[in-house]
Amino acid sequence: MRIMAEIPSRALCVFAHPDDADVGAGGTIARWSEGGCEVRLVVAARGEKGTTDPAADPEELASSRAAELAAAAAELGVARLEVLGYGDGEVENTYELRERLVAMVREFRPEVVLSHDPSALFFGATYFNHRDHRELGFALLDAVFPACHLPLYFPAAGSPYRVPVVLLSGTLEGQVAVDVSETLERKKRAVAAHASQVGRRGREVESSIEATARGLGRRAGLYAAEVFREMRNEVAER
Repeated sequence: MRIMAEIPSRALCVFAHPDDADVGAGGTIARWSEGGCEVRLVVAARGEKGTTDPAADPEELASSRAAELAAAAAELGVARLEVLGYGDGEVENTYELRERLVAMVREFRPEVVLSHDPSALFFGATYFNHRDHRELGFALLDAVFPACHLPLYFPAAGSPYRVPVVLLSGTLEGQVAVDVSETLERKKRAVAAHASQVGRRGREVESSIEATARGLGRRAGLYAAEVFREMRNEVAER
């Protein structure tokens, strides 16, 4: 497994729900921001259905999750945060969403785009990947290739741009590891900021984050790591 030590100057992180970036890549985002990277975070859904309480008010929950997201993004050093406003369970790989993503990529021209691995479906016998993750991941990949760099795709969305590197989190085919030994505590604080999701499980969640990062780190010869699937275009425009 390759250790990705380089820090991009611009990174666009696109995730489905308010806590997804922090859980999947919080240590990496913090490491990059500390190293001078301009990190932009795009969250597709409002998070208004993320509760087991049938009496919860969706609008109140969405408001709480927006505040939690802002606090978590600040903890990780995110330079710009945008919520697209889709409902939970309503993220679809549509023409409209792909056009929005293409416009973001062409405007920002990131060195790295980071999102969900939509091809990862079954994780053991106890979890399978959320549909919003899969739909958004495929929409992002469809936007990056071929739409972003071909001028006749979405011509009103800006000048063509070929993304150099795509990293996918929540993957079953990890190829690169990012050392998050120095930013693991910031990741824990960012995840803890999502109080409506963490609830009283704070210590349990913190222990799980620690154990996962340490386990991935051992695979790469590091104290703690996050692991991603990588697609790299060596001839991409800079």
